Amino acid sequence: MKKFMAVCCSIYVSSLAISDEIGRSSRLIEEVMVTAQKREENSQDVPIMITAFSEDKLDAFGIENTADLARITPGLTFTYTYGYAVIYLRGVGTDAFLANTDPSIATYIDGINLPASQGKMDSLGPVQRVEVLKGPQGTLFGRNATGGAISIVTADPSEEFIGNLKAEKSKYNSESYQLFMGGMVTSSLGATVALFKDSNDPYGKNLAIVNGEPGPIRDEFSEGARLKLKWDISDTISATFIGSYINQFNGKSLMSQENSRPSAILAGGVPAEEEDRDFKHNYDGGSANISTLYGLIVDWSPGPVDLKFIYADTNMDVDWTQYDFDSSENSQATFSSYDQYNMQTTYELQLLSNEDSWLSSNLEWVAGLYRLEGEGGYGRLLLSLNALGFVSNVVGLPEIVSDLLVNQNQDIILEAAGILETESNSAYLQGTWSFNSEWSLTLGARYQEETRGISESYLDLVNTLPTPPPASYFEGNDYSRNVRLAEFEVDDVEDKTFSPKVSVQYFPADQVQMFASLQRAYKSPTYNIVNFFSSPESVDREEVTAFEIGVKSDLFDGNLRLNAAYFKTETKDLLTAVLSITSGGIVRFDNAGEAETEGAEADFMWQPMPVLNPGLAIAGNATYIDATYTDYKNGAGFDDDTGLYFGPDGVVGDTSRDFTNNRVVRTPRFSSSMSVNQFVGVTDNSDIELGLDYYYNSGFYATPQNSEFYVQDQYELWNARVSYFYNPTGIQLTAFVNNIKDKDYYSAILQHDFGRSVTLAPPMTYGMRIKWNFDVLL
Repeated sequence: MKKFMAVCCSIYVSSLAISDEIGRSSRLIEEVMVTAQKREENSQDVPIMITAFSEDKLDAFGIENTADLARITPGLTFTYTYGYAVIYLRGVGTDAFLANTDPSIATYIDGINLPASQGKMDSLGPVQRVEVLKGPQGTLFGRNATGGAISIVTADPSEEFIGNLKAEKSKYNSESYQLFMGGMVTSSLGATVALFKDSNDPYGKNLAIVNGEPGPIRDEFSEGARLKLKWDISDTISATFIGSYINQFNGKSLMSQENSRPSAILAGGVPAEEEDRDFKHNYDGGSANISTLYGLIVDWSPGPVDLKFIYADTNMDVDWTQYDFDSSENSQATFSSYDQYNMQTTYELQLLSNEDSWLSSNLEWVAGLYRLEGEGGYGRLLLSLNALGFVSNVVGLPEIVSDLLVNQNQDIILEAAGILETESNSAYLQGTWSFNSEWSLTLGARYQEETRGISESYLDLVNTLPTPPPASYFEGNDYSRNVRLAEFEVDDVEDKTFSPKVSVQYFPADQVQMFASLQRAYKSPTYNIVNFFSSPESVDREEVTAFEIGVKSDLFDGNLRLNAAYFKTETKDLLTAVLSITSGGIVRFDNAGEAETEGAEADFMWQPMPVLNPGLAIAGNATYIDATYTDYKNGAGFDDDTGLYFGPDGVVGDTSRDFTNNRVVRTPRFSSSMSVNQFVGVTDNSDIELGLDYYYNSGFYATPQNSEFYVQDQYELWNARVSYFYNPTGIQLTAFVNNIKDKDYYSAILQHDFGRSVTLAPPMTYGMRIKWNFDVLL
């Protein structure tokens, strides 16, 4: 921290030498309106902790995608498990993944929920704002937002034409291009369109030799488009159409790469890899994804109530995914899928009070109906197994599979499927009564009914003689070489929940709010859809109850914004997951008994010298979290010495271990960040912006058993950038360096049958970015 303050001082002193006469405000200093309560409000007036950023603010912080938000958002962590984003906020989240798993931190674009899928959280692109809502959002955002929500709001078309072009080139042959345009097509119809394309080389090399050739590896890319049309039909009715298309290939950077601690039995004899981003895989790896989103939003203001209808159709389609499960040159186990998808259709009707509503001087309210129809999972999921090392360790293998493994020294291919169907209906109501200018009370509730079931579940053996079938066999609907081993039927799961909320606000002075809230939210029950060797099992719903008390303030004539909160969360029946072939399944879901999270956070935005140097802004935050499992007697994992699976469904019965009092996974006890931003007016036409960021993470356990072999150690990150603005032509040039000290930390650390597989996060990178706001020339 002393180093950081010294650098801040040097930036400040140098800036004074440049800008004795020209003073312009930092881009970090601005008000951000949010819609956390389904209506536009100042973020400082909402009785929950929110981290909100406008497009300019994100640019000033150097934020390019949602995963970057963890660097500037207290208590937020992003990691990946086989390409699935695993998000924790304030110690609440789930390490369960797969296409049928609902994340605990819900993500929305323009009020439309995005289902879980493999792949990167795509670049934010041109946005109006991003809101990170902390704590359960069960009342207004509904199903499964037990830890919070990330809400991305894109800009509506403006009356004036806007347009910009952005290009970036950085280390590892990383390239990024983005085009955004918007304006009025007719007097009542406006449009915005965004196009983007990104690509980069892998951060490491595949050192394996396969059939005399270097091991397979691919470059990564993503490309897409977003369209928004807004039609003002009349003074009281408008309709907005939203469409987006994203095509991406995510390679080894999101998959587990290096087996740095092979298990003693199943991976015996395999040398441990050095954690250096180079790896040895005999199979190609990655995922090829196409996602589409279509939405229609109709706003109508007929009088004393406003109505909003939102229809959305989203489809996440993974045409191909494959990963070398043993993370080595050996052909022991490989997963691949040619038909993975997650699609959902949602309908939402909102009724909102306005200034003409009954008792509008004291009462604001919102009510709504919500329906979701979803389907997702795996149409063709393949597991390739080598004959050595499995017979005595896998529970419930069909006899024909065991015979093949015993009698032949050949690989076998098993094919399974699991499709989860969901139907959910809910109604919600929330109202705020203002007793006077100082006190207000908010009450809310949501009632939900949900049904989930499995439409397909089977296990096949694929005939690999005389040679395994080509990839084209699995890409279509050819099952001629499949032998059906088992079909599984399970009953539907029905669930009804009631999620209440109460909060109190007190404004003791202008620009100061104190609040307290108590609320409950639920994560829906679901299934283990890829057990392979046994019938899919359901897991119970998760219940989260959260209390929060906080203060929001703008002090010293608005030059210091200081917010702080204390929070406590109790979670019952936490959804957990373990990845294990030797458990008799593949991904085993289960419910831990209970966890408790208690902590405090604070964030500030400070303009220390608004008169002498209005361009200087310092922002920071800190979070302390004590998160433990208070009841977790049915723990599953892998023995540190043998590497063999233990759990409720172990080889010799129930071999569960007690994880009670262990720390909750992926939750650092302490994390903090600080940024200094200096905006300097050089001439009447040009500006310079200097930015420096510091992030600290105290480290966390990656598994509930809290093994010391699966730990993210504490780490620090430094990022810096300098931008030059030439305003007459709308040019912005930015040079940046990320991870300046080249610190190694994990984007993924996984425990499985073959040991510890890790993926290191990006090393030190540097590059240039140019942004041209060409609308200034028109």
